[in-house]
Amino acid sequence: MPGTPAARRSIGRPLLRDLSREQLTGYFTDTWNTYERLFRGVPDTDAPEAYSARVHPFRLPLVFYLAHTAAFSMRKLALAGLVDDSETSEFDERMERGVSPEDPDELAGLTDWPSPETAWTYRKRVRGIVLRAIRNVPLSDTVEPEAPLRALLMAIEHENIHLHTSIPLVRMVPSRLKETPQGWPAPVQEHEGAPVAFDRGDGFVPCRGGTVRFGDARAGADGFQWDNEWGQREAEVAPFTIAPHPVTNGQFLRFVEDGGYERADLWTTHGARLFLDRVSDGLPNSWLRADAGTYRYRGVFADTDMPWDWPVEVSRHEAVAYANWAGAALLSEEQFHALLNQEFGGAGRVADRIGDFNVGLQYGSPRPVRARGAVLGRGGTDFVGNVALWLEDDFTALDSDTFRVDPLYPDFSEPWFGRETGLLAGASYAARGHMADVGVMRDFMQNHMDQLAGILLTRPAP
Repeated sequence: MPGTPAARRSIGRPLLRDLSREQLTGYFTDTWNTYERLFRGVPDTDAPEAYSARVHPFRLPLVFYLAHTAAFSMRKLALAGLVDDSETSEFDERMERGVSPEDPDELAGLTDWPSPETAWTYRKRVRGIVLRAIRNVPLSDTVEPEAPLRALLMAIEHENIHLHTSIPLVRMVPSRLKETPQGWPAPVQEHEGAPVAFDRGDGFVPCRGGTVRFGDARAGADGFQWDNEWGQREAEVAPFTIAPHPVTNGQFLRFVEDGGYERADLWTTHGARLFLDRVSDGLPNSWLRADAGTYRYRGVFADTDMPWDWPVEVSRHEAVAYANWAGAALLSEEQFHALLNQEFGGAGRVADRIGDFNVGLQYGSPRPVRARGAVLGRGGTDFVGNVALWLEDDFTALDSDTFRVDPLYPDFSEPWFGRETGLLAGASYAARGHMADVGVMRDFMQNHMDQLAGILLTRPAP
């Protein structure tokens, strides 16, 4: 992979058995600074309207997300007894809770947002409060669900989640209103300037399947986990075949040119009709229409020539529609773990070398599939890092028999169980902290939401 990566940042979550107060401070400040760096790319003095406009029909304005993660931290630290009631405010409560509507019209009446200046000032105050809490919180090599240390870790990991979901929002801000902020990693420069040859299935790699076991019944035994990751699952996976890499922009172009966005029979996910009517412009949000029927790539801070050999970044609706068009399917969660076992020896082996993959914002973009220097599996597969992967599964608990809601965050998972929310695996180029815990983190997102996520096709074994 050409170019020099950004200085190594916090990629994986810290392990409790190794955690010192100094490490916790560094992990928090690095995570907090990275999130703020993203928003510094939209200068509010030059373009305050960029913070008040809704750039996605189902999302709130940028200024909400700038303040939201700080408000979340305040509320969780107060719940755990790390913040005195006298330091909390109505603003914390108002900015903590987002809105995830079934219809974009539900957001039309929400107009009372703080100014960017107010949000930045608020973040500065909360940062100091969190640092004080870190100085005082009891450390431990395990954490119970309601432990103050877990509340702190939750605040940090929540920031990592919103970094991942805010990058697609900043991407949608018009280029004239943003600039690459100082310290943001440069995008990969290597890419094909023309669409690569389309392949509906040649070169699929066999996976033997077998018994898979994943999860950990000991909640918090080794580090932070969300409640949907508590528990264990065991399954027998039948042999299957897998594409050698995620679908590229060049491959997805064939779907677009074949009228894929107009074929109602392909769009089988819950809410797909509303997505096509109110969100989609007939191509991924990471694409822009250019002159003479061509396309450009909508980068986080700058638009570029289309990198046809980079993996396409899509919503769950688009991932399923493409798989239907290709006569294939998305991976199940059990198949993902079988593939991880076969190609890399399991999640633990991936964790040991996570910095070797394109994760953690070492670069500011995906890179070509199977690029020079990419870490490939034993079968030549390229599926870890670069983009997260949409799974075929509707979001649900890891173990429905033993699932219990998080006492610190009761509505994190359970309200989203069902067909309107998809499950993701793997890790994108921007995954940091727990988001980069491949095979452990069970990320999820509503079907219509943009994500730094792609498509890995599977078919039954012949």
